[in-house]
Amino acid sequence: MSERTPYDIGPLAASWARSLRARNLSVNTQRIYARATTDLRNFLLEYEPDDPDARPAPTALEGKNGIHREHIEVHITRLRERTSAGNAHQHFRSLKTFFNWLVDEEEMDRSPMRTMKAPELPEVEVPVIPDDALKKLLATCKGKTFEDRRDTAIIMMFLDTGGRLSELTNRTVSKLDLDLMVLHVLGKGGRERPVPFGRATALAMDRYLRAAGKHLGRELVDDDPLWWGVKSKRALTIWGVGTMIERRCKEAGIPHIHPHQFRHTFAHLWKLHGGNEDALMRITGWRSRQMLSRYGASAGEERARQQHRDLSPGDRLK
Repeated sequence: MSERTPYDIGPLAASWARSLRARNLSVNTQRIYARATTDLRNFLLEYEPDDPDARPAPTALEGKNGIHREHIEVHITRLRERTSAGNAHQHFRSLKTFFNWLVDEEEMDRSPMRTMKAPELPEVEVPVIPDDALKKLLATCKGKTFEDRRDTAIIMMFLDTGGRLSELTNRTVSKLDLDLMVLHVLGKGGRERPVPFGRATALAMDRYLRAAGKHLGRELVDDDPLWWGVKSKRALTIWGVGTMIERRCKEAGIPHIHPHQFRHTFAHLWKLHGGNEDALMRITGWRSRQMLSRYGASAGEERARQQHRDLSPGDRLK
């Protein structure tokens, strides 16, 4: 390799991708990691420092001419300026995992990111779904057709479990227990967990499953997909679920709702009504308490006002 030839991390990134598949990580997680290494690869191959005294593009993986902290810092800074703080933060976390893997695989002695801190991530409040919007949304599928029964069950399941889109969509009938009122979902890292739901959702699911049997012209079996398309009579995809919610929002005359807003709404309502935080972490599959703060930011002022009404020192004197 000549001294002027930029180092190409592509082959090592491909090896890392294979290791991620072997660990059975979710497709979405693999995609996020792959995008981070691809963007870094392109950056390093085309890198030209703005300052003539700055470190030049690396021509080796490590060492004097290797990848250094300075390269990563410039890359993350440019990402933040070109896209968003959230995107830069996600790339940072992905690349730190990548370089730690290189150290574990003894491709590097030390990670160039070992002393780096993640870029500041501004607190962004994802809007929770108002009660009146939820009522209008459910009102659009009050009929008794298969499609109405299915859409009601999906919306209720989102609202009642706080599950992610992929967790609730890619399930089979065997993963549902209507008697215990639990759906077993597959979360990040391939970890399965039971998510409970209430009586109203259990009733909606029971009605949907009976309608699905009539729609297919046969009884459902354990290996069947949980959700079915109307015309195709095939498994409903995550894109199909997203499209359904978008269409129902238009019918209801309410702003577009992204499926992930149900997760924020679930966490907000749980905390609003004094739900236990450890139980919330178990239900949502969070392993870090940081997620409580992140999701708790949504409508946090509303919760503070309600708690103040309950605990107002001035009112207690009266």
